[in-house]
Amino acid sequence: MIVAFVVLAIVLLLIIEFTLSKKLVVNIFYKSNLDKGIAEPGEPITLISEVSNYNKIFVPFLRLREYIPAEATLLDDKMRVFSGTFWDVLEKTLSIKRKERLTKFESFSVDKRGRYSFGDYEVSVGDIFGLQESRVSGAVPHEFVVIPRRAEDRHLKDVVEGFIGDISVRRFIMEDPVLTIGFNEYTGREPMKDISWTRTASRGQLMVKNYDHTTDINVTVMLNLDILNEADFEESLSVTRMVIESLESKKIPYAFRTNGVLYTRTGHLEYAPKGLGDAHVKEILYALATANTGRIYSFNTLVNRVLREKKDKSNYFLITGALSGNDEVALQRLQRSTDGEVAVITVDGVKS
Repeated sequence: MIVAFVVLAIVLLLIIEFTLSKKLVVNIFYKSNLDKGIAEPGEPITLISEVSNYNKIFVPFLRLREYIPAEATLLDDKMRVFSGTFWDVLEKTLSIKRKERLTKFESFSVDKRGRYSFGDYEVSVGDIFGLQESRVSGAVPHEFVVIPRRAEDRHLKDVVEGFIGDISVRRFIMEDPVLTIGFNEYTGREPMKDISWTRTASRGQLMVKNYDHTTDINVTVMLNLDILNEADFEESLSVTRMVIESLESKKIPYAFRTNGVLYTRTGHLEYAPKGLGDAHVKEILYALATANTGRIYSFNTLVNRVLREKKDKSNYFLITGALSGNDEVALQRLQRSTDGEVAVITVDGVKS
């Protein structure tokens, strides 16, 4: 009789706890964010999570599970992790006081270039032994990209900087009368020195001067991704990064065009108009991070599109894999059609 009474009491207690846990869990709120959206390979990225208890009572047992990409390496080896094919699950158990808000930080890194999306989570509330749990799940969408590694070949870097140096010298030693012919809204691509602060004050938004340069130097970075070899494909992205960062360091505006499958936050990127500065370079680096093997049209078409946009004193950086006979013909057409210089950088060497 006593045993039956004890069993009944335990059952009733569990029912009460289960009912209570279902009510408690709906008043537990979760949110999270990342400390950065663009990272170097291996650079720490921190997931900042916040759990709030909007119940009027203490919650003795709360289990939080967060799903992160399987490619991630967790930097805190004390964190409990369940590994899967596509996701790793971070698990944390805690207790939380009434009206309390808890914040935790979990850092991880990813070595492989790419774009990563995640954000699923699960919150469980139950008794102190974890025998009865009520769960809610959801998603706080997160995205980050890991950009290509920078090419570190010293000879290649010297060649690139030498070519840029020649462009820079021609740009600044030639007589270059400049006439301000108007003002445009600031897009983030223009150098900060071109901002007109008087026009900005009158319009209430950033405005930049629109110049007419009689001897302006134009540079286009061309990326040919008609490459089948995966190692060469990755190397071409790394070289492209080095080229655009070298142009940035010399303050030389540049355009970008590719026949590859690249994406920005707003859609496919085939062409980025001439620009300079943080927003410009980040847009291109983001696109390089998302590059998929393959191309959307041939190298010959890439040359045709570049030549349609050709301006006076055009210079080109072409980053490419090995070129076929037909590709060589298209390259010769580009070289004959420009009054500037064409630097051809292959993933296995440099020629000019």
